[in-house]
Amino acid sequence: MNPLESRRLFGTDEALAESLELRAGSLIARLRGTRLGPVTCEGHEVWHGIDFLYRDADWGTPAPAVDSLEHSQSADAFRARLRGSIAAAEIAFEIHIEADVRSVRYEATATMASDLATNRTGIVLMHPLAVCGRRVDVEHTDGRLSMSTFPTLIAPWPPFTLVRAVRHEYADGAWASCRFAGEDFELEDQRNNADASFKTYSRSNLMPRPYVLRAGTVLRQSVTLRIESTPAVRREREGRPVRVRIGEIAGALPSIGTALSGADLRAAEKHASALRALAPAHLQLCLEAGQAVDALALGGLLDAAENAALHLEIRGLAEKDASAQLAYIAKSLEPIVPHAVAVFPSTTPVLAAARRAFPQCRIGGGTPFFFTQLNRIEDLGACDFLCFGTAAVVHGADDEEIMAGLQSLPAMTATLRERHGEVPVHVGPSGIGAWRSPLGAQPASDGTRRLALARRDPRTRGLYGAAWAVGYIAQFAQAGAQAITLFDLTEGPVPAFDVLRRITQGTRWRRCESSDPASIAVLALEGATLLANLRDTAVDVKLDGPAGSAPIRIDPYETLIA
Repeated sequence: MNPLESRRLFGTDEALAESLELRAGSLIARLRGTRLGPVTCEGHEVWHGIDFLYRDADWGTPAPAVDSLEHSQSADAFRARLRGSIAAAEIAFEIHIEADVRSVRYEATATMASDLATNRTGIVLMHPLAVCGRRVDVEHTDGRLSMSTFPTLIAPWPPFTLVRAVRHEYADGAWASCRFAGEDFELEDQRNNADASFKTYSRSNLMPRPYVLRAGTVLRQSVTLRIESTPAVRREREGRPVRVRIGEIAGALPSIGTALSGADLRAAEKHASALRALAPAHLQLCLEAGQAVDALALGGLLDAAENAALHLEIRGLAEKDASAQLAYIAKSLEPIVPHAVAVFPSTTPVLAAARRAFPQCRIGGGTPFFFTQLNRIEDLGACDFLCFGTAAVVHGADDEEIMAGLQSLPAMTATLRERHGEVPVHVGPSGIGAWRSPLGAQPASDGTRRLALARRDPRTRGLYGAAWAVGYIAQFAQAGAQAITLFDLTEGPVPAFDVLRRITQGTRWRRCESSDPASIAVLALEGATLLANLRDTAVDVKLDGPAGSAPIRIDPYETLIA
């Protein structure tokens, strides 16, 4: 891809490693960098991917660099050998991959050049979301066997620990297994962090971290995948148009807003024209406890946004000082009255203090961070609404994985509804990048590179960012979220801004259905339908209509308004 096309699609001309398709009979896998996956059999996704990763003491995930790749394949087998390094950690690695028509072995050997603090270093294996509710047998390191199903709601803590092997049903009556060596493993639900997979990784989260790998340490791990049986029906999808059905009016569109920080208020004039054009339904002002508000600047931005509602987020409150801290903020806001106020921590005393300071407002709680923090919260008080944010780059920055992660979002609201009843859900600030991280320091980023956990992500500026935003809003609208806040919407005339400006003009949305939501996201408003291609290849789409109507071709990451 030439640099100009790359900037148009991704907002950057950063070069990416080419992917390599490997086949052994009906078993197909794609290799990009050190990641092998998805692994499919007879058209069914059996495993979402395998990789070798290093996670630093702040849970950052610097990408491995492959220096050499040797591979070969025949009709019924393939092999690959990779050598490379992770420069940020002074790790040299070698990976061997061998496969036949029924099995894949992935083995990694890594050598530490110096003492290394890490939260996790080793092989990870992902199972796809298609296994939700399907049967799974887990062999543990002590010889026990657990027979269960993959969770449908999002499991807050790892459902399986001390894992040696996992056998699962990947299609009706079809089974596959994987066996690990070199360390004890554990399986978690990655939907907690907006990833579309279940991940099995080495070293339990219950063990101390970060831990130190000493200079000269040689780490060896492997996983062997085996297809035990094949499905009765092969899944054929390629070449067929994606069918999109538009239904009846479902109700009011969620309130779509953008996030502001205190720094944004100091540069109010810079943002006013963008807000005037975008006309968001709300502005979400994110504050620290004890931070005063420039009410004049804020009022100007609310006016520019055509009298958008004000959502306030206040974090870092202390239970013993919450009343004074919140009263100070409320006083600095006068005469502005917020529509909704979220306070963190969201304990009963802090929520009560918020109700006293903002008696006319809806008071919410949850987390200023990711869904996983809300899913694990134990001291949540009674709230008028629940809130959390998401970031698409918590575990990595791969283009395909970020788009696939959109499929994890509906399970978040379903999980909250099951555990908290019909309490309204507010999502955000969210973006491809991470507005903030509860995991430690975020990597420095100038916004030109794809970096895990970075705040600024270049793809926000490209067609990719617009397609992702359509998919994000569509998923949460259909899942019943009441408010959605995105950030980085005032950076300039980028495709996402134009698409969101069209969305904020809508007031009601229609129920809709895509036969392949991983390829085509659909957001049907009362007066227009937005179709976003989430793939790096063109996709044909057939809208409901006359039987003879021709499919519409949508180019990679393009958003079409029909």
